[in-house]
Amino acid sequence: MEKLYFNCGVDCEPLADRSPACGGPSSWAVSQKAILTFVEIFEEYRLLAGLGFHATPEAAKAHPDLLTDLRQSRGIEIGMQPNVPGFRFPAYTLDLGQYDAPMQRRIITEAIEDFQDALGFRPEIYTPCCGSKSRATYPLLVELGFTVAKAPGAGRYLTDRPDRCTVGQYPYPHWASDHHLIPGCLPLYVIPNTADITGMRRDQRTRDLRPEYPPTHETLHSYRRIVDTNLEVMRLIDTPVKVIKMGSHNTERPHFDNLRYVLDYVQERAELEGMELVPISCLGMRQVAEEMGGPGDYGRGGAPA
Repeated sequence: MEKLYFNCGVDCEPLADRSPACGGPSSWAVSQKAILTFVEIFEEYRLLAGLGFHATPEAAKAHPDLLTDLRQSRGIEIGMQPNVPGFRFPAYTLDLGQYDAPMQRRIITEAIEDFQDALGFRPEIYTPCCGSKSRATYPLLVELGFTVAKAPGAGRYLTDRPDRCTVGQYPYPHWASDHHLIPGCLPLYVIPNTADITGMRRDQRTRDLRPEYPPTHETLHSYRRIVDTNLEVMRLIDTPVKVIKMGSHNTERPHFDNLRYVLDYVQERAELEGMELVPISCLGMRQVAEEMGGPGDYGRGGAPA
C-alpha cells in the first residue's frame, strides 16, 4: 500500500514581551499547556510519532524537564528554532536571513550553544523563524551539523522581504542546494509545510494547515482544499516522499478543534485514496529519502526523476 506520511511541527517561541517582532506565548504556563495539549491530541489519534517540537533556546531553558521527558520517554522529536529578534533579547533586531553569512554563522552557533546547554544534546533539525533565510543559510546549516531543515509552504510572495519569500520553492521534501528555494545535492533534507498551491497573490502569505486560523467554515474549507490539491499533485508528479506537513506554535492562538478537523480529514482522505497514513518524524522522513537515494542521487532522492 502506498504510504502517505504525516508530520506536525510545533514551534516553541520565547515569551511575547521578549520577542516583539515575532510574538510568542504570554507566559511559560501557557506554553506548557499548549505543548501538553498537542501531545494529548496526537496520542488520542495515535499519531504521536509524527509530532515534533522545535524549541527556541529560550523555550528550551524554560521547559528542560518537559522537553527532555517528551524526547526520552515518549520518543517525540525535538529540534531547534532560533527566533532571532527574540534570541538573547535584545541582542538582535532582524530576522536571520537579513544578516550576512558571518553574522548568520555567529547567531546559529550561539543558538546551538544555548540549546545544548539547556537540553544536553546538539540539535539536528533547524526551523527558520518566520521562514527567514538567504542563500547563505543552507550551506551554513550543513557546516554546523544540521541534517534537516523545515521550510514555510511554497508560494509566499512578499516583495519587501526576499528572505521570507518562497515563490519558486519546490513544495515537497527535497535535498537542499546553495539556493534556499531550489532542490540540489547538499546533505540537508528540506521539509516544507503543506500549503495552498492553487494560486498566490502579491504581498501575501500562503495559507497552510496551521490551527491558528479562525474556526470558521471558510477555514475548514481551506484545510480540505489544501489536503486535496496536494494529494492530487503529489500523485500526479510522483513525488518520492508523499507527506502532509503542518505546523503550529506554543501560544494561546491554536484552535484545537481546527487541529482535530485536520487530523480527521487527513485520515479520511488517506483511507479514500487507498493509502496507508504513517506518522513520521523529520529525521524519519530524511531516512526514507536516503533509502530511495541520497543527496548525490538527485533523481530518486531529491525530486521527481
